[in-house]
Amino acid sequence: MIRTTIPEGRSKRVSTKSATVIKDFYMVETADGTMTDEIEEVLSRLENDAAPAISTLVDRSAWPIPPEAREAVAAWAAMQYLRTPAARQINSEIADMSLKLEIAVKGREGMREALEAVEGRAVSKTEVDEAWQLMTDFDDYTMEPHRNDHIATMGRLFRGTAWQFHGRSWQLIYFQRKALVTTDTPVVLMKPDGQDPQLPIGTATAGGVLVALDRRVGLIMTNAQLGDAQIPGSAALANSLNQRLVWEARSHIFHHPDDDPLKDVSLPPRREREVEFTGPRQFLPEE
Repeated sequence: MIRTTIPEGRSKRVSTKSATVIKDFYMVETADGTMTDEIEEVLSRLENDAAPAISTLVDRSAWPIPPEAREAVAAWAAMQYLRTPAARQINSEIADMSLKLEIAVKGREGMREALEAVEGRAVSKTEVDEAWQLMTDFDDYTMEPHRNDHIATMGRLFRGTAWQFHGRSWQLIYFQRKALVTTDTPVVLMKPDGQDPQLPIGTATAGGVLVALDRRVGLIMTNAQLGDAQIPGSAALANSLNQRLVWEARSHIFHHPDDDPLKDVSLPPRREREVEFTGPRQFLPEE
């Protein structure tokens, strides 16, 4: 497998097994403080269950889509969407901004209440002022959720996301000569036609959900009323899908060594943030 870094565009051959591994990324802290990799086993089982279903669609071109294959692939795609570093960063950024907005909106009185809850005693005006000065310097710190938070979010959203993907119409696109890439953010939400590009989208509102099942087969899960379809691929379509896939990459793009799918594709800049918020400073009370 070829791994290309962004935005530099450096390419290197790597093993398939190690291509997307981030050491200890899914380790969970248990109640007694020890660490466990049980989530890795759960993810492996999910991928193993999906493998024959993906093969049914890729190698056999089974049609209509067997119900059991749809269920397994929808579950796999949902977890592929939820498990990424980008998804973890989104959780972190939302938690950080939520805390800062709460501080700004509740003001000094809220700061006093929070301090007294922690200290278990009445606090002085000086203590409140010092904490206020520290905590309203929003650019000076970032609140990082516990590593378990992302795992909990994955578990909470998994069934609903899988159900949404399952209920969409599926367009399977088969390529004979052209090939698709995948990236460290392999499931791409596509904006509905006519939507303001500045507006956010989610799994429920996306016009389509794109994922490469294989280097020769792409899947777009579209609006439910369209119905399932098999579509012959073309060079133009491959380039269009690859551009969409690549543009959502955060650090790495992957493709087969025999392919050259990045020839006519623009690499994205490095993405520093996942979510843009209204700054909390404007909610601070006037003093």
